[in-house]
Amino acid sequence: MSITPPNDAADTARVKVQRILCSIVGMFAIWTLAACQQPIPGPSIGVGNPHPVSSYVCGGTRLAVRLMGESASVSVDGAAAIDLPAIGKSGTTFSNGRQTMFIEQGRTSWAVGRATPVACTGG
Repeated sequence: MSITPPNDAADTARVKVQRILCSIVGMFAIWTLAACQQPIPGPSIGVGNPHPVSSYVCGGTRLAVRLMGESASVSVDGAAAIDLPAIGKSGTTFSNGRQTMFIEQGRTSWAVGRATPVACTGG
């Protein structure tokens, strides 16, 4: 049996290789943990949203309506939403003087100007 003297260069190289391997294993562990995290869901339209959007068709006019309590935000045929304040005590008529939305006993209708209100479907 022979005894070999310690080789400082070999020991130094071995330590460096061990550090590199530990670093690689550590990086894989971090990537694995990061991949397991669940994304946080964003707010959904409708369920759980305090002001969900309802879609209506009123005589060929498409409305996207968001009831806000004291007002209704209405998009007509995909245009930018307009704000229609609630008028009257019942809070079921929303109008800005040019466009009016009526909600009576669960039925919605839409009028522009002084035209007769048109019944809406959807909701």
